[in-house]
Amino acid sequence: MSESSVVKDFFKGKCVLLTGGTGFFGKMIVGKLLSCCEVEKIYLVVRSKKGQSPKERVEKLLEDPVFEKLFESQDKHPLAEKMHAFEGDLSKKQLGLTECDIKIISDKVSIVFHCGAFLNMDAKLHDAVITNVRGTSEIIQISKNINDLQAFLLISTAYSNCRERHIEEKFYKSPIDSKLLISMAEHLGPDFLNKLSTQFTGGWPNSYVYSKAVAESLLLSDDIHFPAGIFRPTIVTSTVSEPVPGWSDNLYGPLGIILYSSAGLLRLVHADGKIKSHIVPGDMCINALLCMTWDVNTTWQKSGAIPKVYNFSAKKSKLLVPMNNFADFTKLEYINFKAAMWYQVLFLVKTKYVYNILKFLIQTVPAYLIQPLISLTGRKLSMKRVNTKLNKTVAVLSYFLINEWDIDNRHVLEVWQKLNVHDREIFRFDLNSIETETYYRNLMNGLKKYTLKENMDEDQYHRLRVINKR
Repeated sequence: MSESSVVKDFFKGKCVLLTGGTGFFGKMIVGKLLSCCEVEKIYLVVRSKKGQSPKERVEKLLEDPVFEKLFESQDKHPLAEKMHAFEGDLSKKQLGLTECDIKIISDKVSIVFHCGAFLNMDAKLHDAVITNVRGTSEIIQISKNINDLQAFLLISTAYSNCRERHIEEKFYKSPIDSKLLISMAEHLGPDFLNKLSTQFTGGWPNSYVYSKAVAESLLLSDDIHFPAGIFRPTIVTSTVSEPVPGWSDNLYGPLGIILYSSAGLLRLVHADGKIKSHIVPGDMCINALLCMTWDVNTTWQKSGAIPKVYNFSAKKSKLLVPMNNFADFTKLEYINFKAAMWYQVLFLVKTKYVYNILKFLIQTVPAYLIQPLISLTGRKLSMKRVNTKLNKTVAVLSYFLINEWDIDNRHVLEVWQKLNVHDREIFRFDLNSIETETYYRNLMNGLKKYTLKENMDEDQYHRLRVINKR
């Protein structure tokens, strides 16, 4: 008799609670759980947004391209029935859940994924603390009352302790007591706390990673007696193969830079092209997360150990390459963007002084010169507004583009070694199994198809670009 998938068997028949289920990461978790894990139910904490109720947002979620392939092979209705939306909000006490909702969670849920967060790197400190720190505290308190909790995974970021250039798979000392920070946010008010932002976050590049560093420490509380772990991915980009190659709806980080430069809008970035960037594909990230969830449970059963930390990084993989590689995507045979307004070129400049001069000459001046031509075509596009947005994006990301980190991933690699052949096939996350040129080509085509929503037929724009390249 052939060996079964132990990870799949772990999830089979269980109920899962998920925050952040409508985001990039959450969609992939839902897709993977529905496609192969045979879970009984997925409960999502979802807030109302833009006139849509949580139920309507979940129904809309299932129309996303991430689920197209799934519904080709399985009937949509029974899978949709496995999803249930609780109306909630990470910025509210008890996540805004009713007592009835919390009772259902206590009685039925076995696995918790907390990946909801306020992701804006330019966020005010108060907003980041209330959502990312207090929100984490609230879901931990709810999880303490779950009758049969078999795994709790906090999805953080490998850069939560980015002040360290060597990031290990361990807990780091919190920059401030989490309870004190939450109390200050609740009682001092947003204006006062935001004015003190620099004093609090000194050493951290933004409020997002600072709040994540504090949130991680909540899992070290003395009264936490359940199997828990922290999953820290590095820079998550497009998928390798699941649900389709090149899928993403996330323009944070390098994907935004690649898209805007390929569209001819961004020509210059404050970055060191020689440093190596930890890029990891979205689907392999989710596969790893589910396997780490199984490992959290098995480790707890054996030793009842303190929460385990997993860094999903590109260390010792073929994806750990200099950033100059991403500035040279013109060598790839991908279908050009019809939205492109200028020939693609991207310069990475390390020195801030030189960057500011060149930014004015080759980024700001051309943006103003091309505006009259855009107006003549009838397109309602303000290059001044676009240029301001791009400069802000680069400024927020520059810290991560001029510094380099050595990010340990030993715990993740150890889990890979524990998996049998079936689990390695179903939950593949070996980065060295990727054919890199194909992956990068699919990444570019995915931006065109899923982000820009352009037709994928090769046309005159594509042929002209290839001729010029040659």
